[in-house]
Amino acid sequence: MLNYFRTIFQNLTTKKILILGLGFLLLIFLIFSGKIIENVDNSEIVIIQSAFTGNVTIHTTPGPVTQGFGTATHYKKSNQFWFSRHKDEGKQEDQSIKIRFNDGGHGQISGSVRWYMPSDDMAILKLHTDFGSQLAIEQQLIRQVVTKAVYMTGPLMSSKESSAEKRNDLLSYIEDQSINGVYRTKQEDIKVHDDLMNTDKTITVVRIVEKNNVPLRQEISAVKMYSVNLQGLALNSIDYDEEVEKQIKVQQEAYMQVQTAIANSKKAEQDAITTELQGKAAAAKAKWEQEVIKAQAVTQAEQEKEVATFAAQTALLDAQKIRTDADAKAYANRLLVNDGLTPQEKAQFEKDTKIGVAEALSKIALPTTYMAGGSGKEASLLESILGVKLLDDKK
Repeated sequence: MLNYFRTIFQNLTTKKILILGLGFLLLIFLIFSGKIIENVDNSEIVIIQSAFTGNVTIHTTPGPVTQGFGTATHYKKSNQFWFSRHKDEGKQEDQSIKIRFNDGGHGQISGSVRWYMPSDDMAILKLHTDFGSQLAIEQQLIRQVVTKAVYMTGPLMSSKESSAEKRNDLLSYIEDQSINGVYRTKQEDIKVHDDLMNTDKTITVVRIVEKNNVPLRQEISAVKMYSVNLQGLALNSIDYDEEVEKQIKVQQEAYMQVQTAIANSKKAEQDAITTELQGKAAAAKAKWEQEVIKAQAVTQAEQEKEVATFAAQTALLDAQKIRTDADAKAYANRLLVNDGLTPQEKAQFEKDTKIGVAEALSKIALPTTYMAGGSGKEASLLESILGVKLLDDKK
């Protein structure tokens, strides 16, 4: 057998030996070509560990680098981590994270977060040393951090709150705790008003411990320790258990009924207030209408009083003038009598004087209404004149 190979080797020419050697080298090159040169993509970080010395080199600049038969590990500088139960988000299997709320309800949270490799070589080397691959970083670091944040957020709210008024808080709590570390919490008993039962009840709630309005942390987030940056955490859905879904639906219906009842009650109360105010307004209007009528009557009476007073004063002045004229004429007549009138002339004179006075009085237009509130001579004179006038009218 040995002679056979010796015969073949002797028959080979130098040219043939050279061809065989080049073919062997080419075969070796093809077999180990992936261990000689490594290409660094623009979106990657490549870590190469030498096969001969064991030294590790980190390459972040795009382009080909010498691998030297060493081991090359590729990391994406940035990647989207999915935790979803939907097949079109991330992997085909369910990767959603379970959450338990303070009312005992459960749910599955689906979403994603963007994570970034550190830019410092020492941080990259530590991350590579502890985890060794991108998949390990996502499953053993990113997922665990997000899961812990989700777990610690659940007790801060109820199932109903997570689906309604605290939905935004749910997202912010998970994101903040994932990036900066989980909160330090405490339990408190508080009294709340149950709108459904219209009673106060005591419940136990979990509060975030704060100092100067800044949440205190139980520990620093692992991603911060490894200088990994998380950004843009988003929740795509919260899939509650069937019982929780029914409970939330019943609570929402009851809440809506309570709110409707409260709204109706407030409307009825407002209607009562409106009716009362309308009644007061109508009463005030009627009162002021009566005040207007009263004011008009008082004004009219005062006007009539002023007219009557003016008429009486006018009549008084007229009467005084007539009396004065009569007195003057009587005085003149007395002088004539004293000068020697005969009894017949005196009688005729008195008769004529009375007739003249009566005629003068009959010409006075006295008011139908007069004010006799005066006193003294003016009142007596006016009464005398009125008396004479009335007597004359009777004749």
